[in-house]
Amino acid sequence: MDLEKGSIFLKKDIFLECPSCGYEKDVKYFRIDCPRCGYPSALFQIRYSKLPQEFPLKGYVQSILRYLPIMPLEVDEIIDVNVGNTPLVHAKNLEKFFGLENLYIKDETRNASGSFKDRGAVIGVSAAKALGYNFLNVASSGNFASAVARVCTVSGIKCIVLVPEDTPDEKMVMIAAYGGKVIRVKGIFDECRRLSIELSRKKNILSASWDLKPFTLEGWKTTFLEIFEQIAYNLPDTIILPVGGGGHILGTWKAIKELSAMKKVDKFPRIIGVQASGSAPYVKAVSEGLDYVPSVDNPQTIAKSLKVSSPLEKNDVLKAVKEVGGTFVDVSDEEILDAVVLLGKMEGIFSEPGAAASIAGLKKLIECGKIDRSEKVVAVVTGSGLKDVMDVKNIFGHFPLVESGSSVEAILSLA
Repeated sequence: MDLEKGSIFLKKDIFLECPSCGYEKDVKYFRIDCPRCGYPSALFQIRYSKLPQEFPLKGYVQSILRYLPIMPLEVDEIIDVNVGNTPLVHAKNLEKFFGLENLYIKDETRNASGSFKDRGAVIGVSAAKALGYNFLNVASSGNFASAVARVCTVSGIKCIVLVPEDTPDEKMVMIAAYGGKVIRVKGIFDECRRLSIELSRKKNILSASWDLKPFTLEGWKTTFLEIFEQIAYNLPDTIILPVGGGGHILGTWKAIKELSAMKKVDKFPRIIGVQASGSAPYVKAVSEGLDYVPSVDNPQTIAKSLKVSSPLEKNDVLKAVKEVGGTFVDVSDEEILDAVVLLGKMEGIFSEPGAAASIAGLKKLIECGKIDRSEKVVAVVTGSGLKDVMDVKNIFGHFPLVESGSSVEAILSLA
């Protein structure tokens, strides 16, 4: 790949900044680590030389286009503008159940491939296409892979997908249906990520889950930008998100910082990340008062989208959450499954286990007295239950079977 080729694409008023030492570089050098401090290139963040006067733009229906002034791509470079625009649901039933006054759910199950990952994928893959790449690989527990495979097939890019061996069949089938070549890897996500980076470095097959992180982060931040619009250009007091690697939290933080820089907001909402108890490196860092995030050996949870041993962006995520007065909490698998049921029966939202962690975390925070009744709370539900049915299916047990000639009385006796 000719580095100079990238200089004619993307926006001209953007650059990459090292979050460790502040070193700045041209976006075309997005694969090169910081020459000053050695910080990984994937953890650099895109900055905008000019802050927009008009934001969001009023002339577009699609949210991604309304946020163009703080997107790294020109309008005709975005492969699919029909992601996002997901509803912010006033969760009146759960609100009453929890004894809250202002509870909202950001329902990311409505995205194109069923999760918030579509947001990052469309910006990341669009950037790769604009920079001239036609072959990508991606490491994922399933949701990001299906999102990337979908955008790749739309844009004519070949895609290799590396998933952990316990990835639900539903997710692998979706990836294959989108044209991605699915390869299962023994171990957890961390092993997939290592292979993904090797494919990039040794074979020049760009890694969507590593090389493109600065671009995918720009997609993650649109979740919060939509929330900001949907509550009448205001802010919640608290936003609660499930956490695996932490990219969604980092994108949320970046959106808040940019809104502040544009003088659209004058305060920061509290960000709370929820992890599964068997895979909770961020919770360990907070509970032990650490300024770094330790690795977790052999993480275990049914919430496969949250199962990560050592998130690469971990220290940046921890710093971001501390900056806005947030924290991390952990919930058990049992609490997660209870939250799946609560969401379905009370708000009509069917979520995968990892996505329901935000509701499980909310319940725990209320019980611990860490959420005030009058707070305006937004809980983000990140992915559809149709993507991981097996563990949820077990909650409901045996479904009764009756003969075709059964009486209506027999039917009602089973209701």
